[in-house]
Order: sequence, then C-alpha cells, then structure tokens
Amino acid sequence: MRTTGFALAALGIALGWGTPAFATCFDQAKDGLETDVDCGGDCTPCLVSQACSDPRDCESGRCAEGKCEEQRLESTEPPPRGYHVEVSRTDGAATCRLLGFISLGASYGVSYVAALTLPGNVSWLYVPVLGPWIKVADSQQSLRGVIAIDGFFQTVGAGLLIGGLVASGRQAVRDESGVARVEVVPLFGPDGGGAAVVGVF
Repeated sequence: MRTTGFALAALGIALGWGTPAFATCFDQAKDGLETDVDCGGDCTPCLVSQACSDPRDCESGRCAEGKCEEQRLESTEPPPRGYHVEVSRTDGAATCRLLGFISLGASYGVSYVAALTLPGNVSWLYVPVLGPWIKVADSQQSLRGVIAIDGFFQTVGAGLLIGGLVASGRQAVRDESGVARVEVVPLFGPDGGGAAVVGVF
C-alpha cells in the first residue's frame, strides 16, 4: 500500500497535478501566489472588489488600483473575445434591486405573519402587493392605517425590484472564470501516500 500511494503521488507530480501553488487555493488563507484569499494568481479569478495585481487575476478582466472592477458594457456592445455577458452587480440598478428586495421582503413578511395570526380577518394579506390594498378598501377593516403602510412599502419594493431588473446594466466576465477546475493533490503521511481531489465545481 505504501508503494502504491507513493506511485500515485509520483504520477501526480509527473503529470503536473496539484502543484504547491494550486494547493493553497483552498485553505481559506491568503498565501502562495494569490492576490486575495484563495483567488488570483494561480487560483481561480477574483470577484469584484477583491485584490488584484493584473487583469488576469479578476473574473471581469479589469484590475484598477489593486481592486477587481466590473468591465461595463453598453446595451448594444458585444463582449470581447473570450468573455460572456452577465448582469451588472454594482451599478445603480443593482442597488435598486437590493433595496426593492429588502422592502418587499420585509413588508410582505409582516403581512404574512399578520395573516397567520388573524386567520380569516386579513387573509388577503397572503397576496403580495395587491392584498394590502384590497384590505384597505374594506371600510369594515379596523387596521386600515397599518395595512396601508405595509401596502406602501410592498408597492415601493416591487417597483424598485422591477425597475432594477428592467434597467440592469451589463458586464463582461471571462469565460474561464465559470469553468470547473479540478486537480489531484499528492498526499504524504507517516504510513504512506495517496492523492486527494480538490477544485472548484
């Protein structure tokens, strides 16, 4: 077994599997040739706002002042060769989507809990956005003021979310950044050797 383990390790080294630089890409620490924690250099490309020293360190292919930035594209501009288009995650529309999601999610959560607490009385609150306004129109409803506030936040949240989706910008992302990367790392121990499979899937 010892011979087999060392043979596998030797084979891995001979084939270039699991170089020491690549082995550091999965240890949750910034070491080796990485530019940020487990990314850049010989590791997978870094995300926006992570550290870089070269454009190839970033999934966007854009390194500015030591940080990865989105490579924005105009609405009709084709991506450069070797890149594909994704929705921008740092533009104004992305901020609108986030605020809309928080506003709609939080206010609908309150409505949902109220509908559970008062079964039959406010059952329309199970319906997002429209439900609160249907209950506000009910003159017999004693909680119209509170429900109107909830409906307002749901409506604003839905508007921001839809607006952020419609107006979302485009960014170029390197094709290779989304490819699974798997390597075999040789392991040595007091009782023999072997190999482990590590990678990004």
